[in-house]
Amino acid sequence: MRRRALVAIAAAGIGIFGLSAGACSKKEGAAGGAPSAAAAPQHVDGTPHTDAAIKAWQGAGLSPEGFTALTPVPFGAAYCEQGRVQAIDTLVCEYRDQSALNQGKTELIAQWEREGVNTGVAYQTKLTLLGVLDRGRSDPNGKVVSQVVDAFRKL
Repeated sequence: MRRRALVAIAAAGIGIFGLSAGACSKKEGAAGGAPSAAAAPQHVDGTPHTDAAIKAWQGAGLSPEGFTALTPVPFGAAYCEQGRVQAIDTLVCEYRDQSALNQGKTELIAQWEREGVNTGVAYQTKLTLLGVLDRGRSDPNGKVVSQVVDAFRKL
């Protein structure tokens, strides 16, 4: 009998987590300074950003790769990026408030349950939510997942 390990999971996407990744522009508006009709997602002040998580993973000797912004941003988050760390699917989402974060986590858990996910972990630091998913079952003892969460926890 297989044991399922679905631990407080967080933030989703297709590609890795079910949502599509799109291009991200840090510009506020179009040429001439006018705001664009659909403003690009922006990082949330006062909470760890994806780039800080990537640096933490690199500092821990892990290999983050392929992180891209998700557009549209899933589950009520203000900003999300997905990629991989040591072959583990990873998602980092920033929220504007605790209520939105709680709702996003609930929606992600429901999505992962529908997909029959075996191993997934979510961890929150301030208003930033980390979701890691061993979809390929490349980390059977959870060592890499633990290292990813531990480095993120220190942000």
